[in-house]
Amino acid sequence: MRRLSIVASPLIILGILGSSALLGYALTRPPAPKAVVVIPEGATVYDINKILREKGVLTEEQESLPESLEGYLFPDTYEFFVPSGLETVESKFEENFNRKVRTVMPERLREEDLKEILTKASLVEKEVPESAERRVVVDIMMKRLKNNVPLQMDASICYLKKESSCLPITRSDKDTDSPFNTYRYRGLPPHPIGNPGVDAIFAVMNPTETPYWFYLSDPETKKTVFSKTLDEHNNNIVKYLSK
Repeated sequence: MRRLSIVASPLIILGILGSSALLGYALTRPPAPKAVVVIPEGATVYDINKILREKGVLTEEQESLPESLEGYLFPDTYEFFVPSGLETVESKFEENFNRKVRTVMPERLREEDLKEILTKASLVEKEVPESAERRVVVDIMMKRLKNNVPLQMDASICYLKKESSCLPITRSDKDTDSPFNTYRYRGLPPHPIGNPGVDAIFAVMNPTETPYWFYLSDPETKKTVFSKTLDEHNNNIVKYLSK
């Protein structure tokens, strides 16, 4: 009589042995690797894609997060599987943005109004580090926009240069033909120039009304120096930036 040879898979054998063996098999399987990713306030989509690739969350073969998400990738600490699919990464960012940002926005806020808030906040995030000063700068921005005066913000030039250290801004930089150049073109840039945090968003929604129209940052103290008139501002430029 011929004997039949039956080869059972490891899972079938484990099933025959019982649930305890299955549990033991599951416990001995190596966990999928994860990476903790910290997105700093003000980081651009370009910066974030670089961070995700360095951490192995996105591979070099995968597509990058699109520029259309600029302003909507909330700065926070995330945990991702290594690697993760692009859709999974986008979904996690979207979920966190909805939880941390949309919930503090006015009800029935139009998408174009949300985009405007994020664009202003992204400029303030890069221009001024201190909370109270940010609220004053927002007031200056609003007055300039209302009166069709160019914003003239260095942060928008830095977005074009995509460099970690883009200062000082040169005359050539200010002549760059781009809608993101707030020296050459009036109004806000076409979309956010980075991903602002809660503090910058709060500043945009709660500006401090002042008589100021101009400001600059003291390179030594990093404090913001405000001016009411152009003459006063020009004097401050000589005092603080011509050392």
